Amino acid sequence: MTVDPSFLTGLGAALSIFLAALGSAIASAEAGVYALRSKSGLIYAFVPIIISGVLAIYGIIISVLLAGKLHGAEGEDGSTISAAQGYRYLCAGLSVGLACAASGLGMASFIKQSNAGFRHSTSASTVASESAPLLGNGNDHTTVSVPHCDHKYMLVMVFLEAIALYGLIVALFLVSK
Repeated sequence: MTVDPSFLTGLGAALSIFLAALGSAIASAEAGVYALRSKSGLIYAFVPIIISGVLAIYGIIISVLLAGKLHGAEGEDGSTISAAQGYRYLCAGLSVGLACAASGLGMASFIKQSNAGFRHSTSASTVASESAPLLGNGNDHTTVSVPHCDHKYMLVMVFLEAIALYGLIVALFLVSK
């Protein structure tokens, strides 16, 4: 049984964008909570969201390249995608998609730890702060502070982003052959 190479290429494109967007969405959700709680300046509060959003761009790059291969599947010169190329294109999509998903999960875990922050309570009851987890309500005396987005924080985010960049580099090599 032979699998259609065009199907494999399309599957690679779809998995590329889906998995990259999944990793980006998971990281962006935690980054959004960080931005809402952050006391730092507006630009620094959104650095984690910007870095998380780049993950989806990596998936789009490979998806567009693979869609171009599909469009040229029966090109002007009559050539078609071989089975080996189809599998290589599927691996390219999986390479960038899974790397972006892993990077997004790592970012989400890191930002979630940052979002836990340091709780300083002046009352005996912290149950009220758990009922409104994002911003709290006006009735409690618990303050949650998240660390400022300093150089160390950004460096960790860049290294977590590098995981996805490695997947993009491998995918570009696989597509270019």
